[in-house]
Amino acid sequence: MSSREQNTVAAALGTIPPQPGVRLIGFGLMAEWEQPDGERLLTRLIGDGGNPWQVKGYFHDGLNSRWPNSDGVSEHHNPGHPSGWMRVN
Repeated sequence: MSSREQNTVAAALGTIPPQPGVRLIGFGLMAEWEQPDGERLLTRLIGDGGNPWQVKGYFHDGLNSRWPNSDGVSEHHNPGHPSGWMRVN
């Protein structure tokens, strides 16, 4: 059973698909927060039905893979990042 937080994030992500006709089947979210006293903490949230190994794969692939345009012609499939090949070292 999904949590309120999972439902809220899934609903928000569902409004910004990277291309027409796709549906969200999983996600991993990491967020940094600052408490009133300045202390910082990290939280993570995975989609309903996901598992920790799956999300570790999302993060690893997202940080270590080269991300091209989907077909080199259409809109870049990773909004918020530059088009073309990207490698994070």
